[in-house]
Amino acid sequence: MTKPSIPVLALAVIAGPVLCAGTSPVARAADEEPQRTARWYEQSMDGHKSGFLRVVWAPSTWQGRKTLHDTTTAVRRTQRNMDGILDTFEITTIVDLERGADGTLWWMRVRSEEPERITVSETTWRRADGDTGYSHTVTILGQEENRERVWIPLEKPVMVDAEAFLHERARRGTLEKGATFDLRTLDVRARGTSVTKLTVLGQEAIRDENGRELPCFRIAERNVDSGVESTMWLDRAGAFVQIRSGGSRIQRATEAKAESMPTRPAAYSITVPASPPLARIFNADRLLVDVHLRADPQRKLPKFPDSPWSRVLSMQGNDATGYVAKVELRRYDDVSAQARIPVVDKRFERELEATVHMQTQHPLVQRTVRDVVGEEKDARRAAHKLARFVFTRLAKKSPDVADADAVQILESCKGDCSEHCLLFVTLCRAAGIPARRCSGYVCIGGMWGSHAWCEIWTGRWIGADPTTGEVGTAARYLFFGRRDEPGSFPGVVSSRVRGRLRMVTTRIEEGKAGFALSDPNGHRIADKPGRRYLHVLAGLEARDVPADWTVRLSRDNVMMLHGPGFSAQLSAWADQGDSMDTVARYFGRGRSTFAGVPALLRKSGSTRMYWLFNRRRRIQLLVGGADDATLATLERVLAPTFAEPVLAWPAAGAGKAGTGAEAKDGAPK
Repeated sequence: MTKPSIPVLALAVIAGPVLCAGTSPVARAADEEPQRTARWYEQSMDGHKSGFLRVVWAPSTWQGRKTLHDTTTAVRRTQRNMDGILDTFEITTIVDLERGADGTLWWMRVRSEEPERITVSETTWRRADGDTGYSHTVTILGQEENRERVWIPLEKPVMVDAEAFLHERARRGTLEKGATFDLRTLDVRARGTSVTKLTVLGQEAIRDENGRELPCFRIAERNVDSGVESTMWLDRAGAFVQIRSGGSRIQRATEAKAESMPTRPAAYSITVPASPPLARIFNADRLLVDVHLRADPQRKLPKFPDSPWSRVLSMQGNDATGYVAKVELRRYDDVSAQARIPVVDKRFERELEATVHMQTQHPLVQRTVRDVVGEEKDARRAAHKLARFVFTRLAKKSPDVADADAVQILESCKGDCSEHCLLFVTLCRAAGIPARRCSGYVCIGGMWGSHAWCEIWTGRWIGADPTTGEVGTAARYLFFGRRDEPGSFPGVVSSRVRGRLRMVTTRIEEGKAGFALSDPNGHRIADKPGRRYLHVLAGLEARDVPADWTVRLSRDNVMMLHGPGFSAQLSAWADQGDSMDTVARYFGRGRSTFAGVPALLRKSGSTRMYWLFNRRRRIQLLVGGADDATLATLERVLAPTFAEPVLAWPAAGAGKAGTGAEAKDGAPK
C-alpha cells in the first residue's frame, strides 16, 4: 500500500499548492529597508495536526542582485493505517531560496531529513552556452555517486509561489476584488513550467496567531494542469495567514502552539472493506463497481482518469448528498505481444531512464538483473522472472524511510507495495524493459486499498504487479494516475477520495461466465433439482452431487459437503502470490493431486488436508472419513471448482437461494 512520498521541490512538502511558504516582512513604508522576520504555522490534515512550519525572511543578495532569502523549516509527522497496521512517517524539510522582490525564483535548496536518510535537491537559474534555464540536481547524501541532473530550458525565470508573487501588491493595497493573474512556476517532472490561475475574491477578516481579527486579502488558486484548488489569506503586510486546500490547512500560530505536537500522530486510513469480499478477484476479467463518495464540502469531486484498467461509465449525485461513480474495471494483458530486450526506441526514453531513486546503472542493480534474467531475451518472460524475484525477495514490511531508493530496497530486503513497485521498475529499466509506476486503489479480496503497481512494455503496454508477483493484471484496479508521467496527478485524486470511499462490486465476469452481485441472495446458488451448487464470491462449484449428500454454502468463501460416513469443507482465499513451494515450507512437502490439480497433502488418521493453488486462489480442502470410492466421487463433484467457468446458471429464483447469474454474452457492456 502506498505511503506519503518525499517531494523534490517544496510544492508537496509545505502546503500542497504553495511552492514555498516564504514570508514577507511586517508592514513598513514603501521606501523602508526590509528587516528579518520570523513566523510560525500549524499544519493539519482532515482536522488533525500533522506538523508545523517556521518561516524566516531576510534581505539578501544573489549574484549581485538584491534578493530576499526565505528559509522554511517544516516538520511533519503522520501515521498510515493499513487495515489496522500502523506505520509512522516523520520528515523534516528545510527549504532555502533566493527570490526577487516580485517573487522571481533564482535559487532554491530543499533538504529532506528522515531518521535513516537525507536527500538534497538544488535548483538554480543559469545561463549556459547561450541557453537559459534551471539546472536541477537531486542527491542522496552518503551516495554521492547517486545524483540526478536535469536541465530545464526556459526563456525567463519563473515565480516562487503565489505569496511571493502577490506580497508587494498586498502591501501596497493594489489587490482589487476580481483581479486575476497567471502564476508560472517550475514543474521539474514535466521539464517545464506550470500555470496557476490567481483570483482576488475580496477582503475578509481572519483570526491571527493571537486570536485577533486580521484584515486579509482572500485569494483563490487553481493549477491549470492538475486542477488543484486552494484558498490563501494574505495580510496587508503581504504574508499569508492561512492556506486551505481540501482537507489540508496551514494556519499562522504562536511558536509554542506550533511546536506542540500531539502524542498520537495524525492518522489516515488507506483501506476500505470490499463489499462483497471476492476470493476469486485475482482472476476476474471484468468488474462493475459502484464507487460511493461521501459528501465533503472541503473537497471537490475527484476525476478518475480513463485507463486500460478502469473507466467511469457514469457519475450520479451532488455536493450535498455525495456521489456514486459507476466504474468498469478490465483485465490488462496481451499474451500475444512480443518484444526482445533490451528495447531500444526513443519513444521509451522516459520509461527507461535512471533517476536518483531508480539507479539502473548501479553495480548491485546490474548484477541482480544478470542473476535473475540470465540469457532471457523475451521481454514478458524476463519481466515475469523479475516480478517473482521482487515478490520473493522483499519482506512485506515498511522500510525506515518514506521513499526508499532501489539500492536501499535491495540491501534491506523489505518494503510494501511502493518499494516492490519502484524496485521492479528499476530492474525492468536496467534490463531494457520500458516500465513506469501507477497509483490507485486495488481489491485483494476482502478489502480495497491504496496501492502502487506497474505498467511494462512487452510489445504492447500491459499491467504488472510485483507485490503479488503478476505480469498481466486482472480486473481489480481503480486507476488514479502514473507517478512518472508529466500531466498525470494520482496524488490529487487520492487526496480527494481519502476517508470518503465505499466500494461496492455489482458484477463480476470470469471466463465466459458473468454474475450480478447486487442481490446478496445471488452470492450463493443452490440448484437442488439440478444437483448443482455455486459459491459465486469464491468460485467454489459442485455439480452432479449424489442424492444422499448435502451441500451448504456459508460465509464469503466456504462450501461444506456431507454424505454417508464423511464430511468435507472447501475454503478459498485470494492468492496474493504464494506458490506451492512457499506454502510447503510450513505445511509439509507431501505432493499429490486433487481433481487433476497439483496439491500439497497432509494426512492424519482418516483426515486429509489439501492445499491447492488454482485460478489465483489458495484453496484448502479438509476431508474426514472418506474411503477411496467416496474420495473419487468428491473429486468428480468438485472438478468444476478448478476449471474455467463457462456455463450459465439457472435464472434468478430457480434455486432456493436465487442466482443472480447470467451468461456473459448477455451482460451489459
